[in-house]
Amino acid sequence: MPVRVTADDVAKAAGVSRAMVSRAFTPGASVAVRKREHVLRVAQALGYRPNLIARGLTGQRTGLVAVVAGEISRPYEAWLLEHIVRVLSANGYQPLLLPAFRDANMTEMIDHALAYQVEGAIVAAGSVSRDIADRCQASGAPLVLIGRVLEKNGADAVCCDNIKGMWQLVERLVKQGRRRIAWLGGTADTFSDQERRQGVEEALAHYGLSLQVQRRGDFSLSSGVSEGLALLDSRLALDAIMCANDAMALGVVEAAAQRGIKVPDDVAITGFDDVPGAAWGRCPLTTVRNPVNETALEALRLLETRVHNPTCDNQVIRVGVTLVPRSSA
Repeated sequence: MPVRVTADDVAKAAGVSRAMVSRAFTPGASVAVRKREHVLRVAQALGYRPNLIARGLTGQRTGLVAVVAGEISRPYEAWLLEHIVRVLSANGYQPLLLPAFRDANMTEMIDHALAYQVEGAIVAAGSVSRDIADRCQASGAPLVLIGRVLEKNGADAVCCDNIKGMWQLVERLVKQGRRRIAWLGGTADTFSDQERRQGVEEALAHYGLSLQVQRRGDFSLSSGVSEGLALLDSRLALDAIMCANDAMALGVVEAAAQRGIKVPDDVAITGFDDVPGAAWGRCPLTTVRNPVNETALEALRLLETRVHNPTCDNQVIRVGVTLVPRSSA
């Protein structure tokens, strides 16, 4: 079994002190250029990599950023995670991924991340409590939420304009003459589901309409199929089904195909997020684009701002959304 190369091994081979090895791997440390290059060459030849956890224990920068993501088997979560990791890596950070499965204890996950001496945490999960924000702030680790806004003075956050997006979809449906509209929401405790349902109800009320029926899935494609079948079999003569995300909307499209119902002739179907798969399949999806790259960039900007100014006021960034009309509505 190979023996792990240590900083002492590098120091001995390079003919320098162990402290010099540490400085050579520390950005901004006072080391002559030739000396640093020499140490790094020796380290590379030996296969040495610095222990980031040990660096954190000595108070040095680790470059680690905890990324708490939702269930990454789902299209939007995987798509967002890809952009977060890409943005962090491009800016010299190493993401420490912590997947937040449905039954995960978010508080324990954040505590676990903080034990690694991370420089901050980006939480891309829809259900985060004030207690979690307080834990991060008490530890000195900045916390940035994606897709969730806590009440006043909760945490820095980036979130799309959910309500505006739903207004755009309702306006399109109403202009098409749709009047018997159903809502398929996601899990009840998620911020995006709450705001998107609010946007639908407000927009419909503006036009003197209301939802004919509401059902709830779990943001997955399979729940879109099962709940879509229930809606289509309900004898409510629905002419539109609005879904809280694209995965469920694609599931409803599949449910309509199973029942021989034409989309959009018999019923219009809309989603939200504009994940890559929304533009493909048997019926390209009318949806709202949730700009994930802009979201990832803003999250990193908020994180770095908090690192450099820990006492600054919390910021909430609302990124813009865009209606993407396609065949389904």
